Amino acid sequence: MARILVIDDDALVRKSLSRLFSDMGHDVLLAENLTEGQARAGKGVDVIYLDLDLPDGDGLKAIDNLSATDWHPEIIVLTGMGANYGAQETLQRHAWDYICKPASPQTVKESLQSVLHYRKQAMREHASTEILDCCGIIGEDASMKRTLCDIAKAAKSDASVLFSGETGVGKELAARAIHANSARGGSPFMVVDCSSMTETLVESMLHGHLKGSFTGAHSDRRGLVAESDGGTLFLDEVGELSLSLQKSFLRVLQERRFRPVGSLKEQSSDFRVVAATNRDLDRMVREGAFRSDLLFRIRTMEIVVPPLRERGKDRERLAAHFIQQSCRRYGLEVKEPSGELANVIGTYRWPGNVRELANVMEAAVIGAGRDPVIYPKHLPTHVRLSFLGEQEKRVQSSMESSPPVATPGECGNSPLLSPYSEHKALRDREYFSRLLEKTKHDVSMASLISGLSLPSMYRHLARAGIATKKGIDRTRR
Repeated sequence: MARILVIDDDALVRKSLSRLFSDMGHDVLLAENLTEGQARAGKGVDVIYLDLDLPDGDGLKAIDNLSATDWHPEIIVLTGMGANYGAQETLQRHAWDYICKPASPQTVKESLQSVLHYRKQAMREHASTEILDCCGIIGEDASMKRTLCDIAKAAKSDASVLFSGETGVGKELAARAIHANSARGGSPFMVVDCSSMTETLVESMLHGHLKGSFTGAHSDRRGLVAESDGGTLFLDEVGELSLSLQKSFLRVLQERRFRPVGSLKEQSSDFRVVAATNRDLDRMVREGAFRSDLLFRIRTMEIVVPPLRERGKDRERLAAHFIQQSCRRYGLEVKEPSGELANVIGTYRWPGNVRELANVMEAAVIGAGRDPVIYPKHLPTHVRLSFLGEQEKRVQSSMESSPPVATPGECGNSPLLSPYSEHKALRDREYFSRLLEKTKHDVSMASLISGLSLPSMYRHLARAGIATKKGIDRTRR
């Protein structure tokens, strides 16, 4: 008997699946929203049937957290959002199956029997998903744990691996982790910067050359392919290769043989291929900008490295790490991040990902000088401005989604307009009340979001008749 959790806001779907699974002899838990589902998943379940469109959140984004609970349940997506909605992202997150509604009982049964057979025959072995050397990777968020699990699996094989993800997420670091934890760990890890390769230099860089083979060849030189013999050849930004360069790489990857420039004799090299890209190579293949045969060669396994904005508390962990790193570099006492700084780090979108975070924290350490604590004022201006913009959008969105405030003097279908001073006072009170509610009565943060100085903020609050947290505490005493 298995324990199955159904998370779906459709009461009919919950009832139907509950009857179906109960008749099969399984224990069934039901949840009508994501919050309830996450709470029940924490109690231990084997399989989760998950709808993607839930009233309190996106089921797609919850897959990592649900599968990371202690029992590591398998996720089966059951959605009415359409055949292609979220399918790629769902499978990249290692969901077991993707089923479109309406689904026949037989389809649901077969999917369940398949996943339960898998869990019975091959329960996850935690030791097999551990990597000995993280190569500096810091990540405890569920999305990053999935990536580390994939890295561990890839390290135990000799298959080619393609890392995909935005610029700055740490794809090269992940590639080094695969190499370090593989049987090739003691051999060279050679990096090919595909974005800087040129037609004239590719042969010499990859294959090497003999002395005198061309002008400027003053001595023999081994190429990157020869240097990576026994180790790993990392093709960074492989999507930047031109079609002619792709052809050169394809032959080397197929044959594992090459001929140095100026030599009549071919040589061989035993290397593993790991590649990385921030581009959609499947789309490039459809557009004729990337060779499909090369993509097949480099993508035996594909691992997605998540963007920093989706890594939850990892942002604060990484920020603290980079602060310590920068303090050591500049011979300073280790500084502490303030609570306000953590709020900015958690709200800012980080378009440059981990690489940008490292640079921003270094700038903050330099800006703080001898100050023992780092505050938002120490951050670069563009980060602070972007943070204020995000906060203003959230406050505005919250106000727009709230029901309209009744207007004094409203009578039937013909509201009587109140004096402007009364209307303005009413709107001001509404604005500042919601602002304090959003900032949990942190007047300093409210001042930062509103753009008002701290003394001006206190004047507006007093004029609106809104007590601050300190005022509330004094009243209670």
